[in-house]
Amino acid sequence: MAILDALAAADPAVFPDGLSVADVARAVGREKSVVSRQLRSLLETGMVARRDSGRYELSWRLFALAVRAGDQRLTKLAAPLLLRLTETVRERTYLSVLSDGEVLTVLSEGSRRSIEAVNWVGRTIPVHRSSSGMALLMDYEDEHILDMVRRGGSGVSDREARDFLAQVQEARRRGYTVANRIFDPELLGIGAPVRDFTGRVSAAVNISGPAFRIEPHIHAFGGHLLSMVRALQASLGSDVRPYAETGDL
Repeated sequence: MAILDALAAADPAVFPDGLSVADVARAVGREKSVVSRQLRSLLETGMVARRDSGRYELSWRLFALAVRAGDQRLTKLAAPLLLRLTETVRERTYLSVLSDGEVLTVLSEGSRRSIEAVNWVGRTIPVHRSSSGMALLMDYEDEHILDMVRRGGSGVSDREARDFLAQVQEARRRGYTVANRIFDPELLGIGAPVRDFTGRVSAAVNISGPAFRIEPHIHAFGGHLLSMVRALQASLGSDVRPYAETGDL
């Protein structure tokens, strides 16, 4: 772990080609012979990679494992927070991720009310039809958002794509997204992005339910949603604050 930490902490401006055995030995305070043996073991397991120059760096396999572990940790940590949010707002809540250009719901908590949004776990919808889609695209460049919307839905007009973009831009200023009757004429959704420890948007949480119940409480629900996201990000080791708190546009 000390060797992996040393490789991860290496400044790419100082070590553009990775670290030598001597560099790693100095960083961890151990003998070169010991470090060399450990690096060979890490190389055999695929945790590190060696360049043609003989220098070492973290491998892509390690990054892939970290992403998978992060996904499992995300759902585990989100579950109790999603339940608490549902109990607070008394509407169904969802945890979603971006999958092949669409919004995939991976976790949901029901409100146990007679009239509520449906459980959507395991199903996908186009990004331009949900508050989660807006949240997941919040950091993308505007032109890329327009391209994704146009490619993701048959018959989406340029005006519809630009209307969606305008809603994403407004969400950046507000801190959370609002999808008012764009998925279903009777439903309203409020969403917010979830960032991992790198600051990247890795998921979105949203509240969805009958528009007549949610519309009078959009601001209050948005506040509850952002509080839940802050708690989830803290559990994930992320100290990135939502847009509304950082002042980013």
